[in-house]
Amino acid sequence: MRFLILMLCYLRISPIAQAQLQKIYLHPKSAGSEKQSKFVDSIRFIPLEANEGIEFTMYNSVEVTNNYFIIKNYIGKSVLLYAKNGRFIKKISYNKLGNGFFPVYDERTNQIVFFGDNKNYTLTPRDRIKIKLDWSSPRNKKYFKKYTIDLNDTSFTIKKDLPLQNDLLHAYNYYDDVYSMGEINTSELYKDSLDYEFKIYKGNQLVKGLFPYNRINETRFLYRDESISINKTDTPYINFISRPYCDTIYKMVKDSVLPVYQIVLPLENSLPASFFTTPFKNKTERENFERNNGWMLHQVYTFYETPRFVYFVIGYLNNFESYIYQKQTNTTFKAKNIKPDSSQYNLPLLEDFRVSRKMDKFYKTQKAGDLVTFFEKNKNVPVPKELDNFIKSHPPATTPVIIEFKLKN
Repeated sequence: MRFLILMLCYLRISPIAQAQLQKIYLHPKSAGSEKQSKFVDSIRFIPLEANEGIEFTMYNSVEVTNNYFIIKNYIGKSVLLYAKNGRFIKKISYNKLGNGFFPVYDERTNQIVFFGDNKNYTLTPRDRIKIKLDWSSPRNKKYFKKYTIDLNDTSFTIKKDLPLQNDLLHAYNYYDDVYSMGEINTSELYKDSLDYEFKIYKGNQLVKGLFPYNRINETRFLYRDESISINKTDTPYINFISRPYCDTIYKMVKDSVLPVYQIVLPLENSLPASFFTTPFKNKTERENFERNNGWMLHQVYTFYETPRFVYFVIGYLNNFESYIYQKQTNTTFKAKNIKPDSSQYNLPLLEDFRVSRKMDKFYKTQKAGDLVTFFEKNKNVPVPKELDNFIKSHPPATTPVIIEFKLKN
């Protein structure tokens, strides 16, 4: 079984490159525990300015741009903009766009993009593939709508925009003027069976395709759409990518690929050989398999490496878990088993899936009450100067704090 999986993962990769794999041994049920202070330092607090009428939900994801923090409230269908010092800028509601529109930040254009279906039409999966295959036809543009917020324009107005083929294909800027696409699906509508899990384009020209598969009837991808996961590093032109149903992490240097890490799981968390060779009869059979085998590997998502650690998130067939691998001891720790202490204000910084990253810094929001309660109970712990007014505010502050931190070098 292991041989078959590795053969699928290393397809088109040279034997020399395979030999360079670093193995990360992971036992999900018994991953180690440790103090958070062994992994995290450089903690900095950025209190967000209180503003009347602004409410935060339980889950607030943060995106970091050069000039702003973007806090996305998917339930309330709004985007909150804050300056990098925490000053409130603007609340932008996108409720009028309707269902199916979600904010996606485009770093290259410095825009927040909303792309979704025209509510006047209902598209089946077959319809979408037909449209992708015939996007040049003007009639196909009517099925979609696109809106943008230009963050270079301080009016922050939502403006209607023209849907592009890259929007439909979920093709994103990879480097310079090169785009990548990692959408994977199967259909009998395709005339040519050859496709690639990861494709790199310049304009409309394919620069390179990696990891070929049969897009008509590839067993792994029947009855389910998948995608490659791309993780930027701190170095320009270098990215990590991971693939669905594959335990290998690849380093991309522009369009050159090298497998660098392999997640080694116990048998109970590994996909059986039949998953790659025996097709599911229908979508229901596949869904039942995934539901009944929720802790089998699906894909590695977040992946970030420092000289001492690797931080990564694994999606199993029906679960998620985040981990830290310590290189020096070859030990893997489950993030939820990493316990904060008073030296880091009892704040769990690593176990939350809403943690975001920009270069070597991580960001997450923290409830105001958690911080107020900690300092009330720990009078001997000095209050960081950036939190002084926040903690002493009357009435007590309710607006969250953004926490910035790093992994130790």
